[in-house]
Amino acid sequence: MVGNSRAQTGPSLLERIDLALASRMVPDGAESEPLAVAQRVLDGVRRPMPEDPAFAAAVLRLRGFAVDDQDAVDVLHDRPSRLSSITQEHRLLRGLDDCLRLLRERAAAGASPDGPFLLELFRTMAARLPRFRNNDLRRGPPWDSHLHVQHPPAEQLRGLLETFDDGHCYRDVPVVFRALHPVRQGFRLLWRCARIAPFPDFNVVMAWLAMNAWLQAKGYPLLPPAQGDRELLLRLVGGPPPTKLVPFEARLLRKVENQD
Repeated sequence: MVGNSRAQTGPSLLERIDLALASRMVPDGAESEPLAVAQRVLDGVRRPMPEDPAFAAAVLRLRGFAVDDQDAVDVLHDRPSRLSSITQEHRLLRGLDDCLRLLRERAAAGASPDGPFLLELFRTMAARLPRFRNNDLRRGPPWDSHLHVQHPPAEQLRGLLETFDDGHCYRDVPVVFRALHPVRQGFRLLWRCARIAPFPDFNVVMAWLAMNAWLQAKGYPLLPPAQGDRELLLRLVGGPPPTKLVPFEARLLRKVENQD
């Protein structure tokens, strides 16, 4: 896969990500066991991080909530906050914190995300919101539907989620999905989850969590949303499935290079 142009331009973003991760897995002494070193690297990628509150706040901003990073820090560290405990934002931040724990536990067990797990994540995120009790799969069009996107009818959702897994390439074209780098497979997973839109609301939020569950299962760090991603995702979901997302790849590289 390495052509003449590659020799001139150097490693791609994805190759640099993998090289940065691989360099951490090289034993640092004669007494080090390679498998033990690799496991420590994976554990480090999946451990709770100080940036977790900022990640949760950024994910909520994908849905248009006016939540800043300090709000999330205050809520998740039980500090006085401008967000009362009865607000939707407060409850969602708590739920997302629980989702990150479940996501990491599943990745540590070596399991990729699937439809039933995404349903569990949605229930966990929305557990403190009365309007989502017994209302986990949508019964009509999603509240956060996208213009010019025809989402599957509600009666198909359970069947779609049952086959939304790695074995079925997340309902992607197998020959295309299997040929992609794992990071780019995660982008396809995000797109297909958002297009199915199985939940009454927060479908882009859940698609972002699905992508991160995949990245964690494959040994990559969490990829937080950034400013402008909400608009980017609105355009993305309305278009064809992505084969690459260079801004996301560059951001993931920075995460890997800065990982302690």
